[in-house]
Amino acid sequence: MDARLTGRALAALAGWHFTKISKIEHGHTMPTEVDLELWCFHCRAQSELPDLIATVRTIEKMYAEIRRLMRSGTARYQRELLDERAKSHRLRTFQISLIPGDLQTREYTTEILTDAARMLGHPADIEASVASRAERARLMRSGKRLYHILLCENVLRSGVVSPATMRGQLTHLTTLFSLPSVHLGIIPNRARFYMPMCAFWIFDDRHAEVETFSAIIKITQPREIGVYAKIFDHYAGTALYGQEARALVMKALHDLEQHGETS
Repeated sequence: MDARLTGRALAALAGWHFTKISKIEHGHTMPTEVDLELWCFHCRAQSELPDLIATVRTIEKMYAEIRRLMRSGTARYQRELLDERAKSHRLRTFQISLIPGDLQTREYTTEILTDAARMLGHPADIEASVASRAERARLMRSGKRLYHILLCENVLRSGVVSPATMRGQLTHLTTLFSLPSVHLGIIPNRARFYMPMCAFWIFDDRHAEVETFSAIIKITQPREIGVYAKIFDHYAGTALYGQEARALVMKALHDLEQHGETS
């Protein structure tokens, strides 16, 4: 429409049968990368090409149903996550409800995965999955990759695990501020920031990932990755780091212990 071409006119310019245009437009035919190059060239829309090619390359992998991923057990999927981290150099994550797996204690991981297996019907190979997440933690501590991790303050006070497990998790979290390859920020509840729609990871600038209750969405289009990077930078600008962030963790730990004593 922007190029003011009819489907027949575009087909003639590209040397295609005129029905090919409607088949692509209605999803009956998947365009090849060469098709996209011709389409964008004749429509004077070459700037759209990288995103379109990324979409074609990953359209089948972009949306992965969690039940299908977990069919052979959670451990296999956890190993895939480990492999993804192993080939990345810069990892960014924003979390609104959970401590990310790379930072979790064994007890925290066990409770989270046990609940997920029960709620969503995954095979409950918990021990193997916990071991895989422990490998992710070792990978993070190796210092060979840069991690920038942002947690909303309410993550420190979330009721997703038992109080005893949360105490151990918060104590563990206080030890991570000294890791030179980990940039850990806490976004205080009082901060004014853009509404947090979802948690997400960004792996280098290759792709971003969002996990829902039923699926993993892998985002590879450069323009969309840029959206997540922009939002991440915004959240990073509202976060506290170093001693100020550690103080928020210590305050959450203190409040949890006080609650335990008075309840």
